[in-house]
Amino acid sequence: MAFPSLVLAITLAILYISSPATATGVESGGTFSIDLIHRDSIKSPFYDGSMTFSQRLAHALQRSFINAKRYKENATTYQTQIIPDHGEFLVNISFGNPSHKVMAIADTGSDLSWIQCKPCIKCYKHKGTLFDPKKSSTYKPLDCDSTICKGIDTVDISCSPTKTCEFFESYADGSFSNGSVSTETLGLGDRFLPNIVFGCGFSNGGIFRSTWGGVIGLGGGDVSLVTQIRSFVPGRFSYCLIPYPLNDDLLNKSSKMTFGDIDFGPNIVSTPLVPKSPKTFYYVTLEAVSVGSRRMNIHDGLNFSKPVPKGNMIVDSGTTLTMLPHRLYKNVEMAIKDSLNLRTMKDPQKQLNLCYRATKVIDVPKVIMHFDGADVELTRDNIFVTVSKHIICLAMGSTTDLPVFGNLAQMNFMVGFDLDNKKVSFKPTDCEKL
Repeated sequence: MAFPSLVLAITLAILYISSPATATGVESGGTFSIDLIHRDSIKSPFYDGSMTFSQRLAHALQRSFINAKRYKENATTYQTQIIPDHGEFLVNISFGNPSHKVMAIADTGSDLSWIQCKPCIKCYKHKGTLFDPKKSSTYKPLDCDSTICKGIDTVDISCSPTKTCEFFESYADGSFSNGSVSTETLGLGDRFLPNIVFGCGFSNGGIFRSTWGGVIGLGGGDVSLVTQIRSFVPGRFSYCLIPYPLNDDLLNKSSKMTFGDIDFGPNIVSTPLVPKSPKTFYYVTLEAVSVGSRRMNIHDGLNFSKPVPKGNMIVDSGTTLTMLPHRLYKNVEMAIKDSLNLRTMKDPQKQLNLCYRATKVIDVPKVIMHFDGADVELTRDNIFVTVSKHIICLAMGSTTDLPVFGNLAQMNFMVGFDLDNKKVSFKPTDCEKL
């Protein structure tokens, strides 16, 4: 649901378009961009016009708390903890030749992409036409003995009776997909990229919606889409997230994701990406959080002499809130409360702790996320989220699992991931103008 994360587990709503997918624009170098459509946008197949703003936001916050549970500290193996409903941004993408177009939720929390394919031995109800690999001239299933098949470690892999590579992806709620690990031509923006590894799911079940066609992985693992397209563009990607859609004007706008080089210009800060297992997630090191003149260490003030553990936070566009260790969160909450010295309100959705009447919060304290080598100063819109017409709440929560730098904190920043030089960069940007 989690690039930071980006862990993006990407849910697909399939639409069929018959057009030839020629291998254009696949030369090495250059850049290309795609729209990131918020799942609550009018452009999204998940948009529900009958829901109020407060209801849409409440669902997003619920997904945020659930999403954070997928990131286990010191995990030795990767297990998908949630179904793909929990991503927040969608992309248009196509498979095959002729191309089969899909709209997918961009959540960087998984690696192997899969879509629902014909002939379906078991399929959940689906709107639109399923991808038919027999009609694509560029589809190819992989052998069990292939290096790629042997190297996949984030989903269960087996060998079929016909010696083809089989995958089984399961979720904590019992949903699953089972099928062939294959290669196919993929269309992104104006580019058609050959031989991209994905899963063709012939048996799929669970509580998937009829607008879903599968999941696409944008994590940091070897078979994620982000890793694979490094053959065609430099190993860098970036996105700029517009503010949460509060009105019809924003509901019609899209954020941008760019693959390849981009000129960030001045006023950029960067922090190292820390290699850890599983490679799916984008790990950074949070050293402290400042509220005004008060700096609170990641160790929660218990032991300042202890070295800060590297890779102690995940950057994730698929999680709405920023999730902090419990004691650090309580310290940040208290520091903001002390600084504002205003009468608090109750969250009508009963999910967030520190809330105020919006018109009263005029001057907010300076809040800085102190990453290793990068101080990221948050704005009022990064710190607080509107939960009703008159109430705003602190856009943070506490977690006992791995902390997450969520998408509300990333709004109106250009966020760039340099996989070659292993760093993530931040630059304040008016993302609506891009």
